[in-house]
Amino acid sequence: MRLQFGFRAVVSFALGVAITFLQSHSGFVGLVTLGIFGVLLGLGGSVIALFKRNGLNPLQELPIAALALIVGLFAFLASHDVPGQRAAFLALVAAWGLISGAFELYQARRLGFKTTHGRDLLINACVALLLGVLFLAVPLDIVSAVGFFGAYLALSGVHLGIAASSGK
Repeated sequence: MRLQFGFRAVVSFALGVAITFLQSHSGFVGLVTLGIFGVLLGLGGSVIALFKRNGLNPLQELPIAALALIVGLFAFLASHDVPGQRAAFLALVAAWGLISGAFELYQARRLGFKTTHGRDLLINACVALLLGVLFLAVPLDIVSAVGFFGAYLALSGVHLGIAASSGK
């Protein structure tokens, strides 16, 4: 679990910092960042889930990796369509937030909310669900949407980094 959290922390924080310091918060930047995030999380998460020996069963961790890979590939595909970039970005981030948050909430419940890993997954699930609800409920312009996604990545990266490096 620590290796999975550490990998996700590095990817999330690096992309969150990249969005923060990029001058352009356009749909293209958001979609490419989401694409990189999804593909790295999908491929790296699959490899880690298949070759690790402790924590959750690999079959319980592969759905989140598959979801990330699908969202990432759709984000790369949508980055070429200039008129629909805003709608595609909003829909993909909302889908990522809601589905990954719900799945992490399920994983947290399975591990137990009183365990350290269960609480870490619960916090991450709440942040992801808030991101999904924000993108669904509030009419965001593209600059705000990319900024909120960057903030989610940075916050998630810091939280997962602390979770990966903290003791049992």
